[in-house]
Amino acid sequence: MRRRVLPSPRSRIHRNDRGASLIELAFLATIAGALIGAVVQSPIPSQLNDGIRDMVCRVEGPECGGESWVEHERPEEPEEYTFTFTGDNNWDGEVKGEGDARIAIEFALAQLGKPYIWGGNGPHGWDCSGIMKAAWQEAGVSIPRTTTTSYAALPHVSKGELQPGDLVYFHTIASHPSPSHMGMYLGDGQMVHAGDPVQVVQMRGNPYWEQKWVGAARVPQG
Repeated sequence: MRRRVLPSPRSRIHRNDRGASLIELAFLATIAGALIGAVVQSPIPSQLNDGIRDMVCRVEGPECGGESWVEHERPEEPEEYTFTFTGDNNWDGEVKGEGDARIAIEFALAQLGKPYIWGGNGPHGWDCSGIMKAAWQEAGVSIPRTTTTSYAALPHVSKGELQPGDLVYFHTIASHPSPSHMGMYLGDGQMVHAGDPVQVVQMRGNPYWEQKWVGAARVPQG
């Protein structure tokens, strides 16, 4: 007569544990799937993407509404962003300013005649904020990359308080946030800026620049 071997209580418990574990795993997977689906359909991914984009923008210039943009995210140049006025591409006036400001001015003036490039970081072409950032970087001072972020971050000065090296801001593109253009004050009512090409212009008393004026800021120096 064949003896029937019954499973021990311990083995039955282990099988029950495995069954319970499988049920728990299936339940957890269902919950996880539901949570992932809810997150995907919520604004969280977009917010995370925007946050990551802002962080990338801050290190891989030029402008993109954070501080700078990566190449594949660069917006198209607006059609109205053209300069129809002329300036001095061979300026030989007296360089004023002291300390870091003088270094920044000398760097900017050394770029005279180079073409305007939308989003240009140099050295062969510049946009308005790119040349200002590079000029102050030459002096060992880091400023935000774009017109809007530098204007928001730096201490403001009035037009009557302008000193050589101060940054001057204008609103030249109606479809963009203000300010949309910037230059560096040289003294005697003049500025150097990335027109097309980089040039020195008389801004004080010039109806165009007076109308577009937004304000000015001073870069803190050590």
